[in-house]
Amino acid sequence: MYEVTLINGDEELIVHAVSTDVEAPRLLSGTIKIGINTIDNFTFTMAPNNPGYNKIFPLKTLVEVKNTRTNKNIFKGRVLIQTNNMEVKTVENAGTGARLTKTVICESELGYLMDSSTVYGEYHDYSVRDFLELIINNHNSQVSQDKQFQVGIVEVESNLYRFLGYDKTLDAIKDKLIDRLGGELRVRHENGVRYLDYLQSIGEFKDIEIRLAKNLQTIEQEKDPTSIISRLIPLGAKLEDSDERVTIESVNDGKIYIDDPDTIEEFGIIAGTHIWDDVTLPHNLLARGRSYLQENNRVKRKHNISTLDLSTIGLDLDGFDVGNYYPVINPLMNINEPLRIVSKTIDILNPQNSHLTVGDKFDDIKTYQLGISKANKAIQMVGENLSSTVATVGVINTQLTNTVQIVQQTNQVLATTNQTVAELTQTISNINQALQDNINATQALAAAVSAIQDNLDNASAKLEKLKMRLNMEV
Repeated sequence: MYEVTLINGDEELIVHAVSTDVEAPRLLSGTIKIGINTIDNFTFTMAPNNPGYNKIFPLKTLVEVKNTRTNKNIFKGRVLIQTNNMEVKTVENAGTGARLTKTVICESELGYLMDSSTVYGEYHDYSVRDFLELIINNHNSQVSQDKQFQVGIVEVESNLYRFLGYDKTLDAIKDKLIDRLGGELRVRHENGVRYLDYLQSIGEFKDIEIRLAKNLQTIEQEKDPTSIISRLIPLGAKLEDSDERVTIESVNDGKIYIDDPDTIEEFGIIAGTHIWDDVTLPHNLLARGRSYLQENNRVKRKHNISTLDLSTIGLDLDGFDVGNYYPVINPLMNINEPLRIVSKTIDILNPQNSHLTVGDKFDDIKTYQLGISKANKAIQMVGENLSSTVATVGVINTQLTNTVQIVQQTNQVLATTNQTVAELTQTISNINQALQDNINATQALAAAVSAIQDNLDNASAKLEKLKMRLNMEV
């Protein structure tokens, strides 16, 4: 499904082919990690018989990984580090041998922005696009053409006042733009041009479900309340010629803090401060503090998911792409909401296995408490279902025991019947023998009677002859 190509100048060499040919080049392993606002990486291992084994040059050799099913590149970048490995193995009756391999770490094209540095400058009243173009033009002036970018779509808007120092270009973009204004970077290729887009958000909402008993293998939910503040001390601008700041004491019954009762009930008193340098009036500071508690007292939720990418076997219309939102459904953990994939790990040798990280979600205290309650109810329902199942199994076991007893009784009756039949069979055999003896005796008696009859007939004949002689006076 994934084809890997090395590029050295005009030479392109496939080192991992999608083919049934046993002679086709293969990698021993390959893993791609994709994220948002990060330099993606691709790590692979190859054997010496791979045609690309001796054609890898750090920072020069380019690498592309293409999904042959969609015909799209999912990774474009360059070789960063290579490591040669040797493993000695002893095989019984075959002696000792060595196995050589090479492990290669690659970085995506966003890493090219680490090859240049910004120069010092102060910039007033710049739009986001103009400021980004300033940084990228400076980058392009320092690198070769194959590492250059053009500024593409810019959705983030603001009027900027910024200083630039001597920082790596990517670090400067993150510090001066992303960390302060939000937004996300995307590298895009169109008509042979490499564009750098600066978007409010990458991705879209999808209908493909990540659901228990369908494609969800494992899910880990982390709830982090460490950013919670249940007692806030709002601080405003510094007072003149002092490090002391404006507080809310004069407009809040003599207290310099604001409490969040629901959060205190759940987590206890956790004090913290927040500074608004532009607020000089206590009543404005109080309003800012209350709004801050309402908007920022959140429990952070993070999910790590292992799921089957069913698109590899044609069951879903699309795979799971970083930046997109997908419905995640797991009733046992009280999860049923669209969650955004912020990173993804792909095993190119086993593409059906996807490891996804879902981005941070924030729950207010009531939602947090409700979630715990629902989760407990779900667990209770599972317990009740298990108890019911155990009871049903118990009834079935009792019925099986009774059935075994009936079968045993039936076997005993059958054994008695078999004994009776055996005895009857013997009696019938005895009767048959007696009948046969009687028949034999009757046959012998009949023979004797026949012999007597013959003797009587002979005697009668002799008497007749005597009578004739007497009559003839012989």
